[in-house]
Amino acid sequence: MIAEAQFNRATLDCMTSLRRHIKRSLGVTVRLGDPDAVENMIGLSKDCPFADIRELGSRLAEMVTPAPTEPEESMVASGAIAARQYQASAERRASAVQDPTPAAPSGSVRIYRGQVIR
Repeated sequence: MIAEAQFNRATLDCMTSLRRHIKRSLGVTVRLGDPDAVENMIGLSKDCPFADIRELGSRLAEMVTPAPTEPEESMVASGAIAARQYQASAERRASAVQDPTPAAPSGSVRIYRGQVIR
């Protein structure tokens, strides 16, 4: 499943293009509505002998991998104002973790007939 923050029009275009290439070249049908469709397409593209499919698969993998978070130590040494802002955001995150809302979205996205289902 793709996290909602990572899913956008460019990701969908890459997924559909890769799906078409895989179907045409390898004869494998991948349904975009499947929960493991992205992982399946990336796995098929890694083992593929065709360069264009490998390139699309690596681009899709880059799009869906979460961005690395910045380590805490780099924020502490960056300056007094940045350190205070970081401490305030860390306190907000800690209070949110202690009191999670029950109606929070799951953060995953499904595709049904080309439409995004949240």
